[in-house]
Amino acid sequence: VTLSPIAVDALRALAWSAVLAAGLAACVGLARCGLARTHVRDLLHVGAGIWVLDFGGWRAMWIPAALTTIVAATTAALPLAARHTRVLRAFRDSVSDDDERWTGLSLYTLSFAIFTALALRGDRVAPAVALASLALGDGVGGAVGRRFGRHFFRVPLGKQKSLEGSITVAVFAAIAAAVASTCLGAPVSAATAMMVGAVAAIVEAIAPRTSDNVLIPVAVYAAITWG
Repeated sequence: VTLSPIAVDALRALAWSAVLAAGLAACVGLARCGLARTHVRDLLHVGAGIWVLDFGGWRAMWIPAALTTIVAATTAALPLAARHTRVLRAFRDSVSDDDERWTGLSLYTLSFAIFTALALRGDRVAPAVALASLALGDGVGGAVGRRFGRHFFRVPLGKQKSLEGSITVAVFAAIAAAVASTCLGAPVSAATAMMVGAVAAIVEAIAPRTSDNVLIPVAVYAAITWG
């Protein structure tokens, strides 16, 4: 049986929905096992980046764009729904605390919706790199900064950052740019990857609280598209 392109995309969307459900269940399970919420968030932050590695597999980008829009809208509404549903409340409490409010995750999923939709314009590499640099650079950089940070700084309205964390953001955002673009068959140059790393690190360092989840991909996308 030969499936139509739309049918193939529909099956792909179902598979990704299953991956998402498994990821959310894993977050709840890890939190219940005693893993600190900040580490659960880091795993979710980084793990979501695998989404962009499949950008080249979709026949019609409106399907993944619709899927991420639904996820973003659901994420924004989840705190209200969690008041009445134990399962949703368990997930909310597994990744949200006083250090990182739910707003951060809402903005994170909003970025995935926006930049997946931007791939509808035909260029899938720039949106993929923008999201990959956010997922891997910011995700790993934040974890390293909290664990190994020794040289700290702070800009007005921003959270305390560390030099060690910022360097990690730069390195892993550059790696993310190289991996994502290569998976899409259009590898960026080393210079472009390093530019992505520098942009991501600077924006992450100066962004007001939680806004880095939007500002990093915006800045990286602009740098690749117009740089």
